[in-house]
Amino acid sequence: MTRITALLSRRIEIPLLAIVAIVVVAIGTDTPSIWYDEAATIVSATRTWPELWAMLHTVDAVHGLYYAFIHVWFDIVGYSPFTLRLPSAIVSGGTVALTMLLASRFGTRGFSLLAGVVLITIPRFTWAGIEGRSYALTALLAVALTLLLMRALAAAREPSGRWSAVWPWLAYAAVGLFSVGIFVYLSLVVVAHAVTVVVLTLSGTLNRRQLFAFGRTVIPLGLVCIPFVLIVAGQSGQLSWIDPISQRTLTGILVTQFAPRNTPFAILTWVVVLVGITTFIVARHSSAARARAARDLMAWVLPWLVVPTVVLVLTSVLITPLYSPRYLTFLMPALAVAIAGGIVGLGRLTRRAARLSKGPAAARMRSVPWTALAAVAGVLVLALLTQPSYEGQRTTGAKQKSSWSQAAWRVGEVSSTLPADAHPAVVFGSVAWHPTATARVVEYSYPWAFTSLDDVALDKPVGSLPRLWETSNPVDTQMLEGHNTVILVSSGRDRELNEQAIEDAGFAESDSWHYPNLWVKVFTR
Repeated sequence: MTRITALLSRRIEIPLLAIVAIVVVAIGTDTPSIWYDEAATIVSATRTWPELWAMLHTVDAVHGLYYAFIHVWFDIVGYSPFTLRLPSAIVSGGTVALTMLLASRFGTRGFSLLAGVVLITIPRFTWAGIEGRSYALTALLAVALTLLLMRALAAAREPSGRWSAVWPWLAYAAVGLFSVGIFVYLSLVVVAHAVTVVVLTLSGTLNRRQLFAFGRTVIPLGLVCIPFVLIVAGQSGQLSWIDPISQRTLTGILVTQFAPRNTPFAILTWVVVLVGITTFIVARHSSAARARAARDLMAWVLPWLVVPTVVLVLTSVLITPLYSPRYLTFLMPALAVAIAGGIVGLGRLTRRAARLSKGPAAARMRSVPWTALAAVAGVLVLALLTQPSYEGQRTTGAKQKSSWSQAAWRVGEVSSTLPADAHPAVVFGSVAWHPTATARVVEYSYPWAFTSLDDVALDKPVGSLPRLWETSNPVDTQMLEGHNTVILVSSGRDRELNEQAIEDAGFAESDSWHYPNLWVKVFTR
């Protein structure tokens, strides 16, 4: 810890850029409407501890540790859409800082800064930073695991039996165990690390002592994780929404995985990464120091980028669909370093070409700082291309076209203008895309809009059963006795059925509003 503090004091740009990242990511955090996945976080984290524990035995064990963290967070700060997403924004700043520390292992101080700035421009990174889920945390843990492994491998060169050679491996195992508890897919980072260790051992960079030390740590870690993995596998039915591998998967890998709906950014990224690979090939014939730095960068970054994707795609083909682009958010730090390497490589290739040029302008061409120029130009182009994604992520319907915040605002406005003797009731119908839930998710997400309404159809509330959502009864005339106003919140799937039941109880529609995939209707006697 002292060493890290001293490093940060010398490298002031690291904490400064981390703060910038938090601000950039946090802007507009509470603008997008809450959506289904975030509602799952809310209803899980706001349960009592016994209720949460009971639920995890049947569903969402894969997110249990994250739900526990958010439970404690809500106990401290309370719930709102902003506080739900704030931890992800803060974690994003930490990810930028650790990514810069990682990049400094492969290049100069400028290269480290470039990698941090590039990370902030990646659309999937800024998306994760305003998501009330564990995606931003998975990116932080992935880069933390990588740094810990680097430290442990360096310590393995020391004589065995010394504490300084043991604690890094214990730290790696502990963070690895925590990471799998946060999101089981992070186990694929350890698999990628295994590939890295084998490659570096075969190349002579690592020795057998280091290889065996890695094995002695990872094998027990895997054995300890087996019970948890089996529990998660037993709940795999909740992933039935994941599509089988198809032609769309290729788009997911090449575009959606890191730049959702932003093909220009994806194209530039792949071009730059390919330039980085070309630079690696060229660097093999350069100085020994540069060749080793290029080899180490490729050995650490490429498995991190490739192995998790390949494993998930193969598993999806051979066993059951598991691949979802957003589940691989933890690849973003590796992608940032790879892009930074490609940008620097582009500058070096241009400088090499300038040295070979002839003619009157040759001297001026050779004097241009091509690497610095490529870095500035690359960041500007990436920032320009990511702008549509950044703005789109901060609109009301950014998350699955959700309009829950608009519907909640309307319900709150209507209920606040009702007379004191209205005795308003609320009926929740279906919610788009998710047949296992109801439009009651709007109330969970924006509870303050529904405080004065009687939820007449609710049967078993959230927390009373070991399942994610509540249970409801069909609306009937008896439920609505004693009420003079009914507000219906529903998507189109069962809206007409609920409308008919309310009208059969003697109500007539008096007002209606239609939002994307959601209706709010008012009925009065």
